[in-house]
Amino acid sequence: MVMGGDIPPLNLMPITWWTGREEGESKEQQRFDGHYPYARRVRHGWIRTGDGVWVSASEDPKQWEVFCEQCGAQEGPPEVQPEAAQKLRGPYSSKHKAEHIAKKHFDEMSHK
Repeated sequence: MVMGGDIPPLNLMPITWWTGREEGESKEQQRFDGHYPYARRVRHGWIRTGDGVWVSASEDPKQWEVFCEQCGAQEGPPEVQPEAAQKLRGPYSSKHKAEHIAKKHFDEMSHK
């Protein structure tokens, strides 16, 4: 008995049919396809550990920021971030506003 009729098994179908990516596209190209920003509380009290990793001592209960790794944002104080990440980061006065900015940035970068 044949199950599935004329539909080829999934392992025989090219992966591009569901990823939307071309087979020749490199990992580097795939990595920079879009931006994935998110809102988080503003972090303060940044210190650098002995191994060079930035850690924050506290979060602001009233201010929010937008963090986007694809814009070059990394953990650490705003002044050590690339200009694009600094502009996007904020701070913003509410979670709602930061989430709105993050969504707007995601939408803008998805259509490039």
